[in-house]
Amino acid sequence: MNQIPGTPSAHNQPITSNHAVTEKWRCQAMEEKYGWTLIEIKPNGSKYLPYDCIFEGETYFPNYMENSDDD
Repeated sequence: MNQIPGTPSAHNQPITSNHAVTEKWRCQAMEEKYGWTLIEIKPNGSKYLPYDCIFEGETYFPNYMENSDDD
C-alpha cells in the first residue's frame, strides 16, 4: 500500500480507546475511577449513548465476574 506524502501513517497514530456514555460528566468519572487520561469528549449522534469519551492508550474495564478466593 502506498503512503500519500504528507499524511500520517497508521504506525504514527496515537493509540486511543473510546467508550460511549449517556452524559458528558461520566467521562470525567471514568477518568477518576480507573486512572485513565481523558483526551476529548465528542458527540456521536447516538440516541442512547450520545457521547464518546476518548482516552489515551488502551483501556479496559476490570473483570468483576472473575472468580475470587471467596468463591
